[in-house]
Amino acid sequence: MVKPSGIDRTLLAVSLLLIAIGVLMIFSTTPIIARAKYGDSFHFLNKQLLYLVVGLLVFASLILFRSPFYLNPRLVMAAMAVTFTGLSLVFFFQKVNNTSRWIRFAGMSIQPSEFAKITLVLYLAMMLSRKETDVNNLKGLGLLLLPVVFMEGLILKEPDFGNFVLIGVITMVMLFVAGLRLKVFAGFFLLLAPVLFLLIQSSPMRQDRIRSFLNPESFASTQGFQATQSAYAIGSGGLFGQGIGNSTQKLFYLPYAYSDFVFAIIAEEAGFFGALLVISLFALYYLRGMVIARHSDNPHTYLLVTGLVFLIVFQSMMNISVAVGLFPTKGIPLPFISSGGTSLLSSLIVTGIILNVSRQRKVVFTND
Repeated sequence: MVKPSGIDRTLLAVSLLLIAIGVLMIFSTTPIIARAKYGDSFHFLNKQLLYLVVGLLVFASLILFRSPFYLNPRLVMAAMAVTFTGLSLVFFFQKVNNTSRWIRFAGMSIQPSEFAKITLVLYLAMMLSRKETDVNNLKGLGLLLLPVVFMEGLILKEPDFGNFVLIGVITMVMLFVAGLRLKVFAGFFLLLAPVLFLLIQSSPMRQDRIRSFLNPESFASTQGFQATQSAYAIGSGGLFGQGIGNSTQKLFYLPYAYSDFVFAIIAEEAGFFGALLVISLFALYYLRGMVIARHSDNPHTYLLVTGLVFLIVFQSMMNISVAVGLFPTKGIPLPFISSGGTSLLSSLIVTGIILNVSRQRKVVFTND
């Protein structure tokens, strides 16, 4: 008898545990700064909980959806249209830290680039899985990638160099999985390397971040301040940490301790073993996600799940690498954990789609 396989309970448990860690860390890191900035110690926590409630409703709906909506070409193209609209609208709102990344309304804010990454994977999975698509036909591949180039251009204009790089990496991963020959893949890399170099050279801020990354001691009080304070936080945690709520770096020493550098506070308060737990959960997320991809019913869902899994895992790798000093400072949130409603909502949407694929998959029970 052929039956649905059901959702992957391990991946579900991992996701919920990461969310719980995120809520705990926002509760730990934000009260003092929230009281100083907004006069309300629970400003960040209440906002995150609101997004969490909405996100869990969307999450459950995506899992329980009976039809594979993510395979519908019309829906994917509609999502692309909404994405490009959102990425264009950000330039009509007030800048924050000299960037245009958010759409604001009714006291809430949305970062379209977070959803753009999901739309990218939906689009590439659909296009690359078509029978008529030859991923090694450079002319056809160039036309297929035009919307991706347009998306990258809008994100770079914001500017959001971290998500620009992340989208580029996810695109290359999906092309490789879809069968791009190694020599063509290498050619793409050789073509993109000088582009990245020119983009870094064109921005004094990016140059400063590279210099401070290569020589952090010389920039400890300027461009390398965040990375230096992050290293202090991680180093002071030891094996078992100082205890939840007992971080000193969150007391206005480490900027964005509740978002971009939340992993450093986890290491400070929960120690090496707490940090290792978070890394292990993302590793388990990858393993279970790839099991779902390998056992999916068709090339379309295989590419889709692979892209979505890499989106979560590579983003977590970038965030953790920045926190431990292995990557230049970039504003990439830690999925499920960093404060930020759009990031949390997008992580739940990604996981909801993956779990729906798991639920839609059919298995044969030979003994029935």
